[in-house]
Amino acid sequence: MRRSKSGIGYLCAAALVVGIAGAVSAEERPPYTIGALRKLGRGVANLATCPLELVRMTTLVGRRDGNLAALSVGLIQGTWRAALRGLAGAYEVTTFVIPLPRGFPPVMPPEFVYAHGD
Repeated sequence: MRRSKSGIGYLCAAALVVGIAGAVSAEERPPYTIGALRKLGRGVANLATCPLELVRMTTLVGRRDGNLAALSVGLIQGTWRAALRGLAGAYEVTTFVIPLPRGFPPVMPPEFVYAHGD
């Protein structure tokens, strides 16, 4: 009875070590399927949230340069970035199976509209 409990303990410890080693090696370079699914999810999120660029850019310009700049320059920049984010999202959704750019990095920074909390 005692041997089987310690055997289970050794088996659990070995599984934990193998699991940690697998996670560490997976962080170095994500496999194809994870990169492709990340690209697909990012594309869908960018398509859905591209209108938020209007709010985001207007707010950022308003904080930096004032309300008049927010209503003029911020609105123009927000419209431009919303269009670009929508196109980038459409590109990522349609090409998620193709590893371009190499390694599936985001096409447009930041990766998501409010990725940095601004």
